[in-house]
Amino acid sequence: MTKIATYTRQENFGLITLDDGKANAFSFEMIKQVNDALDEAEKDGLVLVLTGRDGKFCAGFDLDTMKAGGEGKDRLMKEGFALSYRLMNWATPVLLASTGHALAYGAILLLSCDYRIAEDTNAKLGLNEIAIGVTMPAYGIDLVRDRLALPHQIPALACSVLYSPKEAVNAGYLDKVVAEGTLMEEAAKLAGMLSQIDMTAHAQAKRDLRRAFLDTHKALGA
Repeated sequence: MTKIATYTRQENFGLITLDDGKANAFSFEMIKQVNDALDEAEKDGLVLVLTGRDGKFCAGFDLDTMKAGGEGKDRLMKEGFALSYRLMNWATPVLLASTGHALAYGAILLLSCDYRIAEDTNAKLGLNEIAIGVTMPAYGIDLVRDRLALPHQIPALACSVLYSPKEAVNAGYLDKVVAEGTLMEEAAKLAGMLSQIDMTAHAQAKRDLRRAFLDTHKALGA
């Protein structure tokens, strides 16, 4: 089976790289491989960095499965949200280094991680589900409420407004925009800084802040 989600241990962080050679759409296989990579990362207990391929972080769920509808679509969304929940509940800091466009489920992943950075490029980020006729389930609605700035929630979700990296900081998709060509260098610096904090205290504080959300959707983490 072709590796499309790879885990590598770096000096002071674990790195998961998504690369399917295309748009990094999340299929059942992508979800499985990311979960397998998370299993490896969990053993190391380091700061986690999630990134994509050049120009593309993630274009959403697998389009063929979504278009087919029915049980396959429902299962894909449930497994995707379960992966998001796993990241929201992760014991160490989760840093997402967005390598380009992050749309639909790609934006869900942005909202699922603790600290999010992207380069100052013409990439587009956002939840375009409504624009393509996909009703957002309760999990996604609550994630938007939890992570996006209140004035942006209706435009971002109900109107499918897409954002540039700089605009995405104010909206709540990103925490920092870095100079073009410096993404992984900056990610490594941030991971090094985050590796110095107390991980037990970090996990407690993060889970306390997200307690209502995690309790509401705990069935996904079972």
